[in-house]
Amino acid sequence: MLIYLLRHGTTEWNAVHKIQGDTDTSLDDIGREMARQTGLWFKDQGITFDKVFSSPLKRAYNTAKLASDSEDIVVDERLRELGFGNMEGLVVEDMLEKDKEFPFVYFKTKPDIYDEKVKNDSEAESLTQLCERTADFLHDQVEPLAKQDGSPDEKIKTVLISAHGACNKGLLMHMRGEKDMAKFWGEGLQPNCAFDVIEYDESLGTYRILSANNTHYDDSLTANLTKLL
Repeated sequence: MLIYLLRHGTTEWNAVHKIQGDTDTSLDDIGREMARQTGLWFKDQGITFDKVFSSPLKRAYNTAKLASDSEDIVVDERLRELGFGNMEGLVVEDMLEKDKEFPFVYFKTKPDIYDEKVKNDSEAESLTQLCERTADFLHDQVEPLAKQDGSPDEKIKTVLISAHGACNKGLLMHMRGEKDMAKFWGEGLQPNCAFDVIEYDESLGTYRILSANNTHYDDSLTANLTKLL
């Protein structure tokens, strides 16, 4: 079974470097176009999805709709973005200047330290908690799909998961069999509307990452991408 793990398109908050977390922001015009062009690429390649999962947050849900051309999308709360508590809505650069006040300074460079510091903040969700809920989603929703009986035509062969930057890395921690939180970022943060392709082997119960950080939209949109750090 192939899994396409997709990050949502851009939002206005991405453009001004605001932390979104589980704040329910919308796609901007560029984000919608990214998702639309990604969907056209899937169609041109003959890639269709037997099952589509999405975060409940509208930036990921609408990305899933545009990229998959599906109205049958399974929403799962465990695919919400990491909750940043009182850091949501703040600008990244401002928090980096106030490193003693906010643990965000460690988020991208030292995720293991960020995780430990956030565990003491009741308002924010730790990376450990994120990894636990995303692994639970895979165990509960995705892995059983490969075991379903039926004719070859009825089997689930291709799955799309549309979620978020940190959430997707939580999913990949489980897929990579990784326990060391210092390696949380793996191949790095996915660009907006980028996807990884992962193969799940039901007989072995293992995942294999085939490719990472794929983007298939016009280069003119790439110039509008912003990095978290």
